[in-house]
Amino acid sequence: LVVELDPGTAFGTGMHHTTRLCITQMKKYLQKGQKLFDVGCGSGILSIISLLLGADSAFAVDIDPNAVDIAYQNAGMNDVDISKYTVKAGDIITNTELQNEIAKNEYDVVVANIVADVIIALAPKAREYMKKGGVFITSGIIEDRVDDVKTALEKCGFEINSIKQRKDWVSIVCK
Repeated sequence: LVVELDPGTAFGTGMHHTTRLCITQMKKYLQKGQKLFDVGCGSGILSIISLLLGADSAFAVDIDPNAVDIAYQNAGMNDVDISKYTVKAGDIITNTELQNEIAKNEYDVVVANIVADVIIALAPKAREYMKKGGVFITSGIIEDRVDDVKTALEKCGFEINSIKQRKDWVSIVCK
């Protein structure tokens, strides 16, 4: 799978260990026809890849308003069907309007390649957005914070499926 990308001022080039961990897990867990929710989408790399892998639709959110245009530009460079792709700016932890816009119990896969503290805060919300049996793919977790993230995920009712590591970075996948 070849993806053309210009991150502009947004995060996400595809070269970082955390991004590669997410992509590996998406290839394992994402099935054709499923819906993906990308939290902290940056350049849109993960949500764009999900659509290239056969996801039926992708909804992406980033706290940086610049990420919206950049993600759409990158989707266009990769011939992604924009009718299957939605990108919004805002904080899904605190922005009630944005929370209401995101479909509840809708997503087969939620992916968050951010930092441990945000994943911990996001865990209860992520569960609300997932279909029963959905998968939550997390990454951006520094090795020293794995136990904190695991504890928070389990406290929210998630079951840990796998933990993968590259250098000092960790990805946790749970259902």
